[in-house]
Amino acid sequence: MLTNTPTQDQTFALSMFAAAIQNDTGQDLGLRAAKQINQALANAASMIDGWQIVWGPAVLADDRGYSENLMYVVQRTAAPSQYVIAIAGTNFNSPADALVEDLYVYKQVSWLYDTTAKGAKIALGTSIGLLNLQRLKPAATLPGAGTTLIEFLRTIVSEKVNITVAGHSLGGALAPTLAVWLADTAQGRVDPWDPKKHATIGAQAFAGPTAGNGAFALHSVFKLGTLLRPVYNTLDVVPHAWQELLTPSLSELPGIYAPDLAPPKADLSYAGLVVLIGAFQLLAFGGGYAPLPNLQSIPGTYDPNIYDSTTPNTFSKWVKQLGQQHIPGYFPAFRYNPEWLPVSVVPRVLSPELTALAQQSGTAQDFVNALKSRKPRKIQVGDAVVDAPTGPGDPQADRIATMVEAAFAKQAGV
Repeated sequence: MLTNTPTQDQTFALSMFAAAIQNDTGQDLGLRAAKQINQALANAASMIDGWQIVWGPAVLADDRGYSENLMYVVQRTAAPSQYVIAIAGTNFNSPADALVEDLYVYKQVSWLYDTTAKGAKIALGTSIGLLNLQRLKPAATLPGAGTTLIEFLRTIVSEKVNITVAGHSLGGALAPTLAVWLADTAQGRVDPWDPKKHATIGAQAFAGPTAGNGAFALHSVFKLGTLLRPVYNTLDVVPHAWQELLTPSLSELPGIYAPDLAPPKADLSYAGLVVLIGAFQLLAFGGGYAPLPNLQSIPGTYDPNIYDSTTPNTFSKWVKQLGQQHIPGYFPAFRYNPEWLPVSVVPRVLSPELTALAQQSGTAQDFVNALKSRKPRKIQVGDAVVDAPTGPGDPQADRIATMVEAAFAKQAGV
């Protein structure tokens, strides 16, 4: 029997397929992604039903040629009124993803799309990701070529449709954020895309870090209701960011893999974890980050059998366990077969740059200072290419936040 919304098994698989080109660089990333995703859809059809790409994949590449953001839309063959918008997670080959959209939580941007969302704010990194997704357009020869997501959605709302936004990891933060944006602008002041209220909008997010503060979390559930369905593995580090207290939160990370990878069993390399976790707490401090309502937990299972010669100490084992819990740790719960996707998604969730900084820094503040001393990279912010902020206290963060808020205000008509 068909339901009005896709199952979590379906949306998890579609989210994972968005990682199809994380190791690719160069030209025609969208075409390459389409080939991989279409093959994955065919391979998985007996388990997740038939789906067809109707828009995308649209890709934003970083200054090194790697995919920074990827998004595509599929339509369910057996229920044509069902659509899923799938958003890729962090590409750790892309510093713009691993350092900007993931870690820029020390500065926030006001949510301007609904005047009733008083005090709602999202992380600067999330706001950059959202702005970039809003402007993505598929390449020529791909479905929806040359159109934005909103332009495409206008073509399908002449009748009742169900739209679910899904994503894993960074995609798990961007998916509900984009869903709330769609809900706020569907009948918005400026150029509404669904004036007849034909679209039902939901979000199914997996393993996502927190996108915004408590007011934004409340606004999210106000707009999406029971169709807001975030999920996290209790042993996955990523969804513990960026809330400071309670469950899940950064405060739980020092002992998340106890007793094996915490004092008194931990070796001296544990000091690097203390630095890393402390740095995360410094970056998030005072932001009032809060997990989304309706958050569903799945019990994590610690896996001591994944260690090898590449994990000689507590720090390296902690990082490998993190990767295991963040990606394969979700597979059994959602009956996902990684062989559906022709390419392998490596369970890596900490960039080499961040790993090195944590191991070389004596304190969390040293880590943050080291972030600030790096040479600025170029990043895409909407239609502009600008120097990325280096860290807290960099005036460039204020300038970019102003750019993003101006873009949001123009869209919202405020």
